[in-house]
Amino acid sequence: MKSKKVLIVDNNDLNRKLFESLIGQFYSFEAVKNGVEAVQRASKEKFDLILMDIQMPEMDGITASKIIRRQAAHPCPIIAITAYSPESTRKCFLEMGFDDLITKPIRAKEFLAVISAKIHPNKHNDSQLADTNHEDAVLDKKVIHQLLKYTPIETIKSIYVDFLREYDQLICHIDTAFQERNIEVLIENLHTLKGNSGTLGANAIFNLSSDADGKARAQDWDSLEKAIKKLKNERIIFENYLAEETTFST
Repeated sequence: MKSKKVLIVDNNDLNRKLFESLIGQFYSFEAVKNGVEAVQRASKEKFDLILMDIQMPEMDGITASKIIRRQAAHPCPIIAITAYSPESTRKCFLEMGFDDLITKPIRAKEFLAVISAKIHPNKHNDSQLADTNHEDAVLDKKVIHQLLKYTPIETIKSIYVDFLREYDQLICHIDTAFQERNIEVLIENLHTLKGNSGTLGANAIFNLSSDADGKARAQDWDSLEKAIKKLKNERIIFENYLAEETTFST
């Protein structure tokens, strides 16, 4: 029986599924979709650790964490999860009351090492966080091999299928936002695509979505239109690559 329990808080279905798969190998867990649900769940149950996404609808992770800290009968570590940006430094989040920070894209080994260090603080853990190198390869096989150490292959396959399904939805939202010149929605959806692709080792998509995100923030509409077309083309390339990828053969 797994004695430690983790509360996973993330509004993105793909992230949640991946976190559940990784964490479920070692700990029991509950999962919710936003800060409001997190506050409600934390007030009723005892958790050994809370994994808190920062950008969520209804209530963001920072607000939710502050409320949980105030009302918690059983305090526990809260780890922030966010996509990297100049403001997203570990020191900043520690000053806001978080116990640690995990930046997206995550890597399975480092992700689990941070969680283990907080749940089992007396155990020595000399894992070093590896630098992520997003080369232009379609898919980073090191990411798949690392996931396979902690996650059944059928689960990994389904996660990549979900990724493609969500990719189509995100591109649809991006197209609409581009036509409407809605910067906020553009950045939000590109941010999601960038985080998911990075976590799954889809390096070309990660690089293209990062580039498109920069162009959206600069409101460089002509360049952004070209970047969106590249993202659409890369989606086809990525699906074809997965169909031929022998790592997934059973």
